[in-house]
Amino acid sequence: MTTTNWNTLYGLYYGNHMVDSLTDTVFFSDLLPERCPTLYQSLDKILKGNDIDHRLLSHTKDIWCRDYMPIQTSEKRFVFYKYNPDYLQTKYYQRIITDVNRIENIECLRQDGEVVDLDLVIDGGNVVRCDDKIIMTEKVFFENKDKSRNEVQRLLEEAFECDIIFLPWDRNEIFGHSDGIVHYIGDNRVLMTNYADFYAVKARQFLKNLEKYVEVIPLTYNVKRKHERSWAYINFLQIGKLVLVPQLGIPEDEQALQQIADAMSSCKVIGVPALEAVRKGGALNCISWNVATTRWNNGFMGEEYSVHGRPVSWIKKAAEKGYRNWQCNLGCCLFYGQGIEKDIVAANRWYKKSAEQGSTQAQFNIGLSYYKGEGVEKDYSKAMHWFTKASEQGDADAQLHVGRCLEETNASNKEILAAYRKAAGMGQPEAQCFLGEWYYYGEKGLTVDIGETYKWWRKAAERGYYQAQYKIGDCYDFGRGVKRDTKEAVKWFKRSASKDYIPAVYTLGLCYYFGNGVRKNKKEALKCFKRAAKYDYAEAIYMIGYYYYNDIVDEEEAIKYYKRAAELGCETAKEILSRVLLKSEEPSFDDVPF
Repeated sequence: MTTTNWNTLYGLYYGNHMVDSLTDTVFFSDLLPERCPTLYQSLDKILKGNDIDHRLLSHTKDIWCRDYMPIQTSEKRFVFYKYNPDYLQTKYYQRIITDVNRIENIECLRQDGEVVDLDLVIDGGNVVRCDDKIIMTEKVFFENKDKSRNEVQRLLEEAFECDIIFLPWDRNEIFGHSDGIVHYIGDNRVLMTNYADFYAVKARQFLKNLEKYVEVIPLTYNVKRKHERSWAYINFLQIGKLVLVPQLGIPEDEQALQQIADAMSSCKVIGVPALEAVRKGGALNCISWNVATTRWNNGFMGEEYSVHGRPVSWIKKAAEKGYRNWQCNLGCCLFYGQGIEKDIVAANRWYKKSAEQGSTQAQFNIGLSYYKGEGVEKDYSKAMHWFTKASEQGDADAQLHVGRCLEETNASNKEILAAYRKAAGMGQPEAQCFLGEWYYYGEKGLTVDIGETYKWWRKAAERGYYQAQYKIGDCYDFGRGVKRDTKEAVKWFKRSASKDYIPAVYTLGLCYYFGNGVRKNKKEALKCFKRAAKYDYAEAIYMIGYYYYNDIVDEEEAIKYYKRAAELGCETAKEILSRVLLKSEEPSFDDVPF
């Protein structure tokens, strides 16, 4: 029986950080409409047209709200910091430093959220959030000279609860912002600006620091003369699946738009004329503060919980008038208790009303309720009826669940395969991954075919499905269905590990430990093993013990980890533990549990 990743099906992923793809609301300074009127009008029109909630922050003193607003790292967690940059130290510029605590309703965020007050001077523009790491320039060390480099790094790692990738600070660029150099786009990948066109040495340094941890895709432009403002493209704004790219009225515009669209193929990419802001020294990321709104928004937003900018009271009235999309939205609010008391039974009633009017999302939602038995009696027949309805309207996740219902009702392999093939053909990555697995093991009546296995896993991996990314890494590592390429394997392991898929995190640790496809780095390996150990991954815990025994030569500490790994069922740990305790022999490389 297969298992469901519900977060994937709902299009959600809650990793270590609240990255741009998970945000749903964007704020701008209340000065932006006055300072950049044409740009603001364009943003307002585009955001409204794409149902993106956008607001203005009160009592700001400049338009660059990215620099001073708190950094959201998870659903309700925000990092506040000291905003007092060295480039604003004259008496004139001190007057335009925004006091975040004066922004309307900020206290509600402090009360409802999980707030960390970081005792460091930083700019929000120098913090690029990735799934499991942060990218900053080394300017942060120069702005906190009262503390040692180690102390600054420690404080950052504690506040953001992750590793920090530091890039060299280009002294010619006084701001020292990392969001003018790179932008995280998911799957352990970053886009990097065309620094090489202006400062090749510094660009090589950036690549050297970044490529140890992420896949880097540099932006390049085929033009006769490189424009000095082409840096602005990397400073695009992403809210969920919408990406807004600065347009400057120069030949590079179209090339930048195409490259970003190619790299972010699952997103809607739109160009926005942004010269008004760029001439002032920043671009779209600089002028925005994009967040994922959750329970804390009730106070901070100053009104009821809203969906696409509409409060729940309005949604309820629209649903009662028979509008199917708002009936579905009301069902979601009731199902999850968002802005209204949770009532799954009532949620299903609204889902059904909406589904009967043809709402694809409602058809899927009511089907899921019948499939899981939430608020209604579990009924695979009714679930399949609604999943089929949604599938007929192009919902690939619904088609996947047609296959799941067939499995639950013991249908024939032929029927199950047909359902999954249809979902896979519609681009559903989980179905693609399962097809690959069945070809690998010769299940569901299929003949073992490693070529088909690789084909389907690759399709799923390219759509960002973390389990398939790990499996493709494994294919490259062992040459299954493709020519062996350990460097390519590491690339895929990193993508999967960036989504906290623990087998990939552990395997990446092994790659670093033994130098398989990547330069040997035992400290980086230990980080991976410890990260996997948090989830009680026995083999990773064993490798921590192995590291302490062989590399640190700390037998007492090693035995602690061997014991823990043995308790979790690691047979190698049990065997090695007995050897170590009996002093009969030392562990060897042959004892590593692959």
